[in-house]
Amino acid sequence: MVGEGRPGSGSPASGVAAAEISQPNNTAGILFMLAAMASFSCGDSLMKLSATSIPTGELICLRATLMGLAGVTYAFFSGALRDFWKLFARSMVLRAIGDVGGAIAYQSALARMAFADLVAINQINPLVVTAASAVFLGERVGWRRWTAAGVGFLGVLLIIRPGTSAFNWWSIVAIISVLFATLRDVSTKTIDHTIPAVLIMVFSSSAVALGGLTLSLFESWRWPESHVLLQIVGASAFSLTGHICIITAIRKGELSAVAPFRYSILIWALILGVAIWGHLPDLPTFIGMAIVSGAGIYTFRREMIVRRMNARR
Repeated sequence: MVGEGRPGSGSPASGVAAAEISQPNNTAGILFMLAAMASFSCGDSLMKLSATSIPTGELICLRATLMGLAGVTYAFFSGALRDFWKLFARSMVLRAIGDVGGAIAYQSALARMAFADLVAINQINPLVVTAASAVFLGERVGWRRWTAAGVGFLGVLLIIRPGTSAFNWWSIVAIISVLFATLRDVSTKTIDHTIPAVLIMVFSSSAVALGGLTLSLFESWRWPESHVLLQIVGASAFSLTGHICIITAIRKGELSAVAPFRYSILIWALILGVAIWGHLPDLPTFIGMAIVSGAGIYTFRREMIVRRMNARR
């Protein structure tokens, strides 16, 4: 690899250059994280636009099929397909269930809710994952992170406001999508680390495509018009770009510096929600968004502190 040197070889200058290359570049990492969140927001916006023309199941199936084909192509040329037999494990099945349920619930809510509201509710996912990891994986979670999770849930209640005229029943479906996403993320922690990430993506995309196809059997399938098909292709491309950018962000920058910028997706969602649908959230929703973001960032910072303390022991 360029920039890597063996001990005792090369000049001091080359050693300094290698050290500089290996040092984290937080600015680049943050920029890639911002790009990732922008890509995911653009992809979801195109899916929301497409939902006005074709049913949910068909839309999910087409997008997942395109992403799966892209993944298979990469896996074939990278040689990752040789590990295909490792995919049929209990943790992979649980992850696929989470992906399928999450995709169906999220897309169903996306078609019927204000874009920024849905994205804000979805940001409680890291907090729920923290709680689920403690319950199901036995990870130690202190009172500070439990408190942050509770505060984040209060933020979600401010956004959805059950019992008021502002309440939208599809908010419950959005929360269900978070629970499925939590199943996906917690299951991912137990997956064999030797399985290439692209194979996990292919397996999940295949499961989601099959889930969307099954749902479409209860809908009225109709082939999308050319502009809708382009929107679906664009949504798939944005999603793949987002995943590439988020991996690059984590590799280039320190996790503690880069990860909090995942909440920039709220800014992108607000901009796109106003620009495309003319929807500007009300004050309680803005406050709820701030609470969810703050609780998430605090939880992440606290996890970094705990990891450093454990590493010193």
